[in-house]
Amino acid sequence: MNSQQAKQVLLLYRPGSEDARDPEVAAALEQVERDPELKSWFEAQCVFQVAMQRKFREVQAPEQLRSRLLARPKIVRPQFRWRQPAWIAAAAALVILAVLATHWLGPRTPDQFADFRGRMVRTALRQYRMDIVTNDMQQVRQFMVSRGAPSDYVLPPGLTGLALTGGGYLRWRNQPVAMVCFDRGDRQMLYLFVMDRSAVGDTPPAAPEVSQVNRLVTASWTLGNRTYLLAGPEDPDFARKYL
Repeated sequence: MNSQQAKQVLLLYRPGSEDARDPEVAAALEQVERDPELKSWFEAQCVFQVAMQRKFREVQAPEQLRSRLLARPKIVRPQFRWRQPAWIAAAAALVILAVLATHWLGPRTPDQFADFRGRMVRTALRQYRMDIVTNDMQQVRQFMVSRGAPSDYVLPPGLTGLALTGGGYLRWRNQPVAMVCFDRGDRQMLYLFVMDRSAVGDTPPAAPEVSQVNRLVTASWTLGNRTYLLAGPEDPDFARKYL
């Protein structure tokens, strides 16, 4: 089970219940422990669920509701009339509560560089299909220009000697992202992602930072008005070879 599948399963997870005994939920919870980004989302989701459970328990049913229902001689279709303001007010209150809880307690908007890096790594692991397949860098740059993606990227020296295989156009938080793909020589791919530095609130420094994300090694840096992310298979000499 991957993180996206786990998130779908855990959307209905109820903290404090017996949901964790379900094999699918148990597998999703195991994925939470493996993925820090998913864990952060799950913790926020649990806070939201607990708050909603508490608020629903506070909603009081109208007085004499039980006796009125039992007194009905047969099942009838409910009549919705404006002369029943208590029901309307209760329903409206629940809707407003749900909206406010989503705003206050829901997961934060992913706007940090770590969010971008995690998203791009997942894209690479899915073996994203390139939009343009070519060994001509000028064609890749022209393609990016046609899509409004960064085309003025500067390649680190370690990539200039590798075989270009093509590129792709991505979007992250409504921002265009250029993906440039290289064959490192053993049928393994390297992915260079480039976007405007203003797209995130915490751009990486000029000196590349190398880190392990999921099953890939990444290097992150900022040059001029562009932010760069290089991702590829594990390699102990990653920085020396490709930067």
